[in-house]
Amino acid sequence: MTKRKTYTLRFILELLVLFSVLLTVLIGVISSIRVNTASLTANFLENNFHYARKLASNTTEVLQGMQNAMDALALRSSRQPIPPAELQDWFAANKNFFHSILIADAQGTIRQIVPMVEGAEPGTKLTSPAAKQAILLKKHLISKPYVGVTGRLILLVSAPLFDHQGQYKGFVGGTIYLEDSNVLNRMLKEHFYGDGSYVYVVDEDGRLIFHPVQARLGESVAMNPAIQKALARENGSAEVVNSKGDSFFAGYAYEPITGWGIVSQTPTSRVNESNLQLLKSLLATALPFLLIIIGIVWLLAKNISNSLSRLAHFSGGTVKTGRKGTEIPMTTSKIYEVQKLYQSTRMAMRLVNKRLIKLQTEVRIDGLTRLYNRKMFDYTLQDHIKNKTPFSLVMLDIDHFKKINDTYGHVMGDEVLKLVSKTMLEQTREDDLCFRYGGEEFAILILDANQKLAYHIAERLRYAVAALENPTTSTITISLGIASFPLDGSKPIQLVTSADQALYLSKQQGRNQTTLFTSARHDVEALP
Repeated sequence: MTKRKTYTLRFILELLVLFSVLLTVLIGVISSIRVNTASLTANFLENNFHYARKLASNTTEVLQGMQNAMDALALRSSRQPIPPAELQDWFAANKNFFHSILIADAQGTIRQIVPMVEGAEPGTKLTSPAAKQAILLKKHLISKPYVGVTGRLILLVSAPLFDHQGQYKGFVGGTIYLEDSNVLNRMLKEHFYGDGSYVYVVDEDGRLIFHPVQARLGESVAMNPAIQKALARENGSAEVVNSKGDSFFAGYAYEPITGWGIVSQTPTSRVNESNLQLLKSLLATALPFLLIIIGIVWLLAKNISNSLSRLAHFSGGTVKTGRKGTEIPMTTSKIYEVQKLYQSTRMAMRLVNKRLIKLQTEVRIDGLTRLYNRKMFDYTLQDHIKNKTPFSLVMLDIDHFKKINDTYGHVMGDEVLKLVSKTMLEQTREDDLCFRYGGEEFAILILDANQKLAYHIAERLRYAVAALENPTTSTITISLGIASFPLDGSKPIQLVTSADQALYLSKQQGRNQTTLFTSARHDVEALP
C-alpha cells in the first residue's frame, strides 16, 4: 500500500500565512501601479498639450515681431535708398532674429545685403522658390523652408516695396538659417518639463523644420497622427507611435501665421520607470514586515495546535480586495501566538492602506506648488455647477514668465511658481479653492461670491504678488480674469472660456490688472 503524502501542521500554517500576506501586498502593489499609471498618463498628456499650445503662441509672437521688422524696413526703403551704414545698423538691431537682411528689385536682383554672403552678392539674381513667390505675390510672406545657394536650409521673411505711385519695386527680406542657432530653435530647444521630453516643428507640408536631431531637418513626418491633427488646425493630446516605432505622450498645437504644427512629447517609458520606482518603494516598505511575520510564524507555529484550523480560516478570510479601508476583524482567540501573528498581519495591511491613501491624495495635488491640480479643477467645477452652487472663477497667470525662465533658469522659475502659489493660499478665504491649471496658469474658485467680492479678492492677490520679495531682481506681476456662475456661463467650458477672455483682455491692455467678464464688456469701474 502506497504511503499517502502528508504535511505538518506547522508547514500548512506558514504557507497559509505567507500566501495571505503576499496576496495583500500584491493587491496593494497592483492597485498602486494602476493609479500611478492613470495619473501619470493624464498628467503627461495635459502638460504636453499646454506646453505645445504655449510654444505655438510664443512662435506667433516671434514671427509677428520679425514681420513687423521687415515692414518697417520696407517702409523706410520705399522712401529713398538706404545708405549701407544705415542698413548695417538695421541688421545689428535685428540680428537676434535674422542671419542676413537683403533688398531686391522687382526682377529679384540683390541690390543690398548685410552681411555679405558667398553666392548672394549685390547684383546676384535670386532664383529660390521663396524669392520667386515674394515677387509673384507682392505681399508679406513667410516662406516654406528651402535650400539656398550655400546649401543651408533657409526661411525667408519678406515685405514688398512700393513707390509713391503704388508701383511694385521689389522686396526686403530677412533670412533664417534653420540648421544654425536662430531665434526659433533657441526658443524651442529645451523642453520645459525635461525628463526625456522634446519638441519638434513641421511646416504646412509636414516636413521637419525643427528637431533636436538636426540631421532629420527637411524629413517628412506627415503620417504621424499628432502631425496630421495639428496640420488640420486642431489642438490637443494623444498617445502616438512615431515613424521609428517609439511610443509617446504627445501634445500638439497649430501655429496660424505659418500653418506650422508644433508637437511636445514625452516617452511613454517614463511611466514604466515611475512604476518601477513605486514598486521598489512598496516592496522595500512591505518586505521587513513580511519577514517579521514569517519569523513569528516559524517561532510560534510549533506551540499552536487546537487553534490552528481557526487561525488558518482567519488568515484565508482577511484578504478581500486590498482596497482602502479594508480591516481585519478583531480576533477572539486567547492564544498569545495567534494574537501576535494577527497584530503583525494587521500592521502590514494598515501600512499598505496608508500608502494607498497617500497615493490617492497625491493624484489630486500638484507636486510642485501643492495646490490642487487640473484634474481636481475639472471635477470641482463640474460638481459645483451640477449642484448649482454660485461661485466666481478667477483665471490668472504670471506675466512674462518665459522671460523669468530664460533669464534665471527653470529652477528659479519653479521657485517663483511656489511663491505665487503660497501667496494665493494666504490671500484667499478658507473656503476658496486654489488650483494649478497648467504651466504658469492658475485658477481660484471663490464660493458664494458676487462679482464685486471676487474682484476685490483678485485685486488683493494681485497687489500682494507685486509686493513680494522674490528671488529675481524684478517685480513679479500677474494678470487675472474673472467669470461668475451662472451669470457668465452654465457649463464648465463656457465659464473657463469667459474667464480666459477676461484674462486675455488684461494682458492685451498691458498686463498686471484684473478684468471682469460681462456680456457687454463693462469696465471694472462701472461696479457700484
